[in-house]
Amino acid sequence: MAPTKEENPWICQEKKTVFENPWIRVENHQVLNPAGKPAEYGKVCFKNRAIGILPIDEEGYTYLVGQYRYTTEGYSWEIPMGGGPLEEAPLARRQKRAKRGNRSDSGQLDPAHGSAYL
Repeated sequence: MAPTKEENPWICQEKKTVFENPWIRVENHQVLNPAGKPAEYGKVCFKNRAIGILPIDEEGYTYLVGQYRYTTEGYSWEIPMGGGPLEEAPLARRQKRAKRGNRSDSGQLDPAHGSAYL
């Protein structure tokens, strides 16, 4: 049996976009909570799917990407990441590359902003 979607007990009275760029849209929502009291929520809507990989070489080692993140104002170690369209499953993207004869590591990865140029 497929799960059913629960009825949302929150009521959205107003929704407006307050910022938008090619990667995200930020919305402001004026709502009534389940008790009927007004509340305000900010919602970040991503326009792309984040895709992370855990590369493992022939000897069983894995690799991390180290970089300075502007938004957190600090250096971090992360798994390599990229992105793709929300409407396309990550596996479908990999299968398309394989059919073209490309290996999975053939994309140019720019993890600084989570984008892959494939």
